Amino acid sequence: MAPPSQDVLKEIFNLYDEELDGKIDGTQVGDVARAAGLKPTQAMVTKAAGQEFKRKGEKRLTFEEWLPMYEQLAKEKEQGTYADFYEGLKVFDKEETGKILAAELRHILLALGERLSADEADELLKGVEDGEGMVKYEDFIKKVLAGPFPDQD
Repeated sequence: MAPPSQDVLKEIFNLYDEELDGKIDGTQVGDVARAAGLKPTQAMVTKAAGQEFKRKGEKRLTFEEWLPMYEQLAKEKEQGTYADFYEGLKVFDKEETGKILAAELRHILLALGERLSADEADELLKGVEDGEGMVKYEDFIKKVLAGPFPDQD
């Protein structure tokens, strides 16, 4: 898939301009990049944007200031393959059934690595837990890798 044109990027950027002043809050660098089709981790965003963009309201950015950050994020290597996630979750599958406890997976999402909020974890787990409180992690990984709009392409 070709990267979005600068005009499209500007349109996406403007969607996040809540104050209609041609700027976004510095904490939205990653959000705008994700809306433009990238999948950066928070660590990648911090590396591209710097520490000063971690607190809401501290710094606002113009499109021209944001664009080099987006370009740096676009150059980053894709994060996490199916095999990476599979091996990571397999560790928690003590009985080697291809399933892990939904509660344990929720704890992993809330407490390890780039922590999710409770709402984000609940959204990811929606529809993947079986009647016994287990999650087939192969299906979970496919859901995560499909992204928020799996039917679009």
